[in-house]
Amino acid sequence: MKAALSKDEVKRYRALLEQMRERVGGEVNYVVGSIHEEVDLNSNLSSAPVHLADVATEGVDADVQVLQTERSILEQISAALERVHNGSFGRCTTCNASIPEERLNALPYTQFCTACAAAEDEER
Repeated sequence: MKAALSKDEVKRYRALLEQMRERVGGEVNYVVGSIHEEVDLNSNLSSAPVHLADVATEGVDADVQVLQTERSILEQISAALERVHNGSFGRCTTCNASIPEERLNALPYTQFCTACAAAEDEER
């Protein structure tokens, strides 16, 4: 395992993270639009205000779960880009060990090395 990422590798991961942020951001916007279409408050026949929970369907519930997941990924991507900016990208935020390149390739926004990720999963 290499001790640190080269400048070119960091640059490649930054570009990949920026592409992911753009793609996931577009997916979030799409899901939000889908929720609005499904709920379509304009189809409410009365003039009484409607709360989203009052008209939620299974489809909307599923969309909301997807939205929460996508927003979580966006937050993780933003945090990874911040680590790129401050020079700590590629290091585990728990133990400061190098994150294996295979793991970064699979999850470029990961903040944990393999061992710390496994420990985090066990805690959940």
